[in-house]
Amino acid sequence: MDTTKNTKKIAKIFKKITTWQQKVVKLEAKEKKNNLDEYKINKLKEKITLYQKLSETYNEQGNEAKVKRAIIKEKHKRNQILYGNITQAIIIICFPLAVYALFNSFYSLIDSIMASRIKSAANASGVINISNIMVISQIKSMISAFGAGIAGGGAVLVSRYYGAANITDAKKTGSNMILVSIITSLIIIVLLVPLAPVILKIAQVPQISNSVILYFRLILVELIFVSINNIFIGLEKIKGNSKKILILNITVLIIKLILNVIFVFGIKVDSIIYLEIATIISQAALFIYSCFIMFSKKNMLQISFKNMRPQSIYIIPILKLSIPIFLGKFVMSLGKTTVNALCGSYYGEATNGLIVGALGVSNNLSGLVTNTTNVFEEGESTIVSQNIGNKNLYRTISAFIRTLAIVAIISLIGYICVRFIFIDQLTALFSIGNKESEKMSLYIKEIFVYDSLSIPSLGLTSALLGLLYGYGKTFLSSILNFSRIGIRIISLVVCHSIGLNYTAAGISMGISNILIGIMALCFLLFFLVNLKKKGYKGLYLSQKKQSEN
Repeated sequence: MDTTKNTKKIAKIFKKITTWQQKVVKLEAKEKKNNLDEYKINKLKEKITLYQKLSETYNEQGNEAKVKRAIIKEKHKRNQILYGNITQAIIIICFPLAVYALFNSFYSLIDSIMASRIKSAANASGVINISNIMVISQIKSMISAFGAGIAGGGAVLVSRYYGAANITDAKKTGSNMILVSIITSLIIIVLLVPLAPVILKIAQVPQISNSVILYFRLILVELIFVSINNIFIGLEKIKGNSKKILILNITVLIIKLILNVIFVFGIKVDSIIYLEIATIISQAALFIYSCFIMFSKKNMLQISFKNMRPQSIYIIPILKLSIPIFLGKFVMSLGKTTVNALCGSYYGEATNGLIVGALGVSNNLSGLVTNTTNVFEEGESTIVSQNIGNKNLYRTISAFIRTLAIVAIISLIGYICVRFIFIDQLTALFSIGNKESEKMSLYIKEIFVYDSLSIPSLGLTSALLGLLYGYGKTFLSSILNFSRIGIRIISLVVCHSIGLNYTAAGISMGISNILIGIMALCFLLFFLVNLKKKGYKGLYLSQKKQSEN
């Protein structure tokens, strides 16, 4: 049976190869070939070579042949990042992730809307649930910064090994990332579960109840799955498997959405803990699948228990890169938590406790664009890291310039859409016919007018951070994040002191992100001038290893 299937597959492959060869002959026969023709010829020849190698594996039997096919495909994706059209590589890696980020941002809005529909004796309207969730989500971001830092810093190292074709060290680094993540997650749970009520009180969660405390503790459990899943996604991104990541993440969102609809509109639950239970179930499903893939022999970056033994030559570099990333993300979330607390203190009474929720929803509206552009930061850092490993600095700058152009276009279009075209429809989603929800919609809209000004500057910042992360300059990225929060808090305090109303929450966000955009531009100029003069680890921009497409 397998032999018959393989014969059919070989026949299909040779049919494709024949078609491509005919196209190559026609293109090469043209008297005047332009750059596009040359590009098409090269791409067709790449495909022919790839499929010829694949066809050879179908003559072999057993799992080894399947492993060979998987490795051949992954090597092809690696070559695309190192030698192929750089714009195409950016789109292949980032576009599926951007689509997921957009879906995820919409889901965050839907999650908030569902939270507003959950009513209990202590919360007759349900709208205060939004404020509770928004405050806790920032605490969650602070805690998850540990896992995100490990995934981000470790991915830079794995990318370099992968770009240098050092698969052995890439596997060992990946395995040690898993080990560090597991240990960190367990320590966090042991320390923070007993302290949940205290943490929520310090963060000034508007309404602390037993269900809110349990909701927070369940989030800590979720973070175990999320930290491992982030590493899995990072490793798949390195291999160029963005389409797979998109499908998996969309599946997770669908599972969460279905469960939330069942809980909120079917069973009509009276507690927000069910929203978190839905999240845990969906993340656990991805965790099971990710473990299966990571430990598979077909995986070019296979994780193994043998390689998971603590090794300082891998753990120390991971921590060196991860800690600054963690600090940057942690401080940014800490700053948002502080801003939430200040807004609650300054304007909570005047807005009946709704200001924090309105600010959080406004952030989510901006996130429809900024979360989408942020994935280009991650994809860009992967491309930059691999090309550094391949000793090609010129290509890293080319990747940055093209990423910046793509991000600028998305930011401009996104800003126009969410700020002017769909703003009324988006804010109307939070109006469900009572006075509190109508006030919430009004607060969201007025804050978002100023908050949305940060969209273009965050696009520039994401492109710069992708370049800095790729070069391992995580310290500079931390300075940007520290500065953003410092400016935001200072501007909020100043706005309040001069008598501005709750719109100061949005104004402070806009001011801080615009100033950070200017600061990021200065950092970029400093970095590029320094790179041109001094190079990087013995490499120089003048060493153009491969012609750019």
